[in-house]
Amino acid sequence: METTSLSIKHIAQMYCVNGKHFADLYRNRISGYAEWWESELCCGFYFNAANIGPYMSLDETCLSNGEVWTFLTNKDGHGGRGTLAAAIPGTKSDEIISILINAMDKSVRRRVKEVTCDLSPSMMLIAAEVFYNAHVVNDRFHVQRVYNEAVDEIRIDIRRRLIAEENSRDKSVPPVTYSNGETMRQILARSKHTLMMSQNKWTDIQRHRVNILFKHHPILKSAYNLAMELRHIFNAKISPTKAMGRMNEWYEKVMALGNNNFRSVIKTFRNHAPTILNYFRRRATNASAESFNSKVKIFRSQMRGVRDRDFFIFRLVKLYA
Repeated sequence: METTSLSIKHIAQMYCVNGKHFADLYRNRISGYAEWWESELCCGFYFNAANIGPYMSLDETCLSNGEVWTFLTNKDGHGGRGTLAAAIPGTKSDEIISILINAMDKSVRRRVKEVTCDLSPSMMLIAAEVFYNAHVVNDRFHVQRVYNEAVDEIRIDIRRRLIAEENSRDKSVPPVTYSNGETMRQILARSKHTLMMSQNKWTDIQRHRVNILFKHHPILKSAYNLAMELRHIFNAKISPTKAMGRMNEWYEKVMALGNNNFRSVIKTFRNHAPTILNYFRRRATNASAESFNSKVKIFRSQMRGVRDRDFFIFRLVKLYA
């Protein structure tokens, strides 16, 4: 029960036991859930100081019905026991900061050297205020996604313009098809994920389609090349100072495109420059937190949703804390 993330009824069926009866028996008698709730979760949140280490991750995930919880996890737990340090309902920075500061002594907070998180202002504020001695690091994949979304906006704008033109033209004239047998509207619709991939991962069909796209819409080719350049910057093993110089050069190239979709991207990058550049200290990402979130979601789906929220947190604690 406390070593595998399967539903109680599923485990009971494996041993030919009545699932509902065993679930009630485990919850109310065997597990010690009532005592745990009074000592650990009666305040509305869970915290375990023993799982605070030098390298932490901060992220939020939805449990059920839009109810979002903030999870503080320890990278050294590697997704197993010792991973979950805190589970707090909501994402309000003021409330979470107050809870964590009151739950930890300064010596425990000083122990943390690095906290990774996404570009959420709330998560960054929590990390900076609570772990005042740590470097706050923005996850590189969230940073890259901000730019990739701007590239995709260009693709969507072009497709919308083509749809408007098709609606106004003579329907008796068939649309132009290209050497791969697709119309430009189809090429734009089917190239979304291809534009997020590296060229060496393209299939022959994808390469043919993208070559047609780039030939007729050079703005997408330029934007894609800059996306790959950003990826190369993050892949390079360089110091934060050198990374800052390369990022500034990259900003100039992006601004030279003259597309409004990228202005907000550059503004976001400049506003978060210190936390983005902190990645180059240890090349730390928020992958461990994303992995933990996926485990929570899989566990939730196996239990067919979260009917008893507190008992669901109890099982997570037994598995991952």
